[in-house]
Amino acid sequence: MADHYHLLPLILALILLILPSSSHAKTQAMFSEPLQFLFGGQSVTDGDLTLSLSNDCGLILYKAGSPVLDFNTSTTTTYCALLLNKYGQLLLVPDNERTLTQAISTKTKSGRFALLFVDGKLGIFGPAIWNNGVNHSTLFNWNKPTPGYNHEKIKTASTDYILFSGNMANGSANGDVVIAQNGEVSATITKKCALAVNDDTGNTIWSSAPTSAEPTQCFLELTSHGELLLQGYNESGIFTQWSGGCSTEEKLYVCLLRYYGRISIYGLKTWLYDGSSSFAAAVSVVVAENIKMVTV
Repeated sequence: MADHYHLLPLILALILLILPSSSHAKTQAMFSEPLQFLFGGQSVTDGDLTLSLSNDCGLILYKAGSPVLDFNTSTTTTYCALLLNKYGQLLLVPDNERTLTQAISTKTKSGRFALLFVDGKLGIFGPAIWNNGVNHSTLFNWNKPTPGYNHEKIKTASTDYILFSGNMANGSANGDVVIAQNGEVSATITKKCALAVNDDTGNTIWSSAPTSAEPTQCFLELTSHGELLLQGYNESGIFTQWSGGCSTEEKLYVCLLRYYGRISIYGLKTWLYDGSSSFAAAVSVVVAENIKMVTV
């Protein structure tokens, strides 16, 4: 048993080399909660992709400055806003309530949704299957201004990808490792094998439990079934220290860090653009007759 134990660090190191690593990166996004608007004349950009909304309600996706997807939503209105609702639909709301609101994507069960850029694609993700329970009210416990709150109520927000399904992030027994950052908060794998969210002064907003009594190298993995696993190793082999999310159908999942400290897991609902011209030409807009103006 002792010989096997001495081999464990080498075995784990080989596993970490074989498995894909975290590919988190900051991007712009839209979320259904808190409710956000993209107004006419504004855009959401990630890399060479830009989703742009004109004042006449025209919604177009550009790649490197050239249009690759026209949602054919232009109207005669002189003002328009785009939002993502709790049913996973993009709604285009003109300034004239008598004009029918246009909905992009099919309606699904109620939940929290996100419009995200992923590796040169644009998709709607949700409903969220798990979060760490951190809410906006947590900001008021910091005894400091609420960073980005007013901004996010009226415009799109930035987010940081912690993990995509099938990826992992490595911690260290020698110190805490930051695996994602969003404004004044960061997600960290601690040297005591915990997943934690800290503010910019080092205060812990949220932490998983239990923790290890001694410094332990751990790794965080998001499975292809939407389960978040924090794992380490001991004399018995690899063990699970903590898990979040749930095991559900196999598809693409993303784990995100929000600016106020919430960690959420979303599964892919639908791609709006996946890079193929044939798919882009086939996207249609559904006119929802029963949707009325949304105000906040």
